[in-house]
Amino acid sequence: MKKSQVQIQESILVILIITIIIGLALFVFYRFNLASLEKTKLEYEQNQVFTLLATLPNSPELSYTEFSNPQNSLDTLKLLNAKLTNQGFKEIIIKQIYPETSNVICSKENYPDCNSYVIYNNKGNKKNSQILSIPVSLYFPRTQEFKSGLLEIKWYY
Repeated sequence: MKKSQVQIQESILVILIITIIIGLALFVFYRFNLASLEKTKLEYEQNQVFTLLATLPNSPELSYTEFSNPQNSLDTLKLLNAKLTNQGFKEIIIKQIYPETSNVICSKENYPDCNSYVIYNNKGNKKNSQILSIPVSLYFPRTQEFKSGLLEIKWYY
């Protein structure tokens, strides 16, 4: 009787150890998959930001056209009314960098005596951010002038 009890206890101990090893292996596999998924998500969001940075200056809602011909410039009057939606946790700002003007966010009341156009703003509660920017040309229809600007996307992740 004692020998069979010892064998049962040993069997239970072996099963317990194997169960613990399998549980640890599953936990490590889960953590590895979770880290890989987060990395893939971050790469996907970064590709979205690069795509937005490349396509936004040519979008019909923002670009300046003369007789239906695109002029590779952003129309500042269109920027006053531009409101993008569903872009994730980003802040999209277009700034006039040359010639320098007062550092004021543009609205209908202070146009054209301003230099920043906020066309999307959703920071969320994310802590990390990355700023990507490209130079753009700004067209001012009231004065018929072209000025230098910077399209800046601040991406929160």
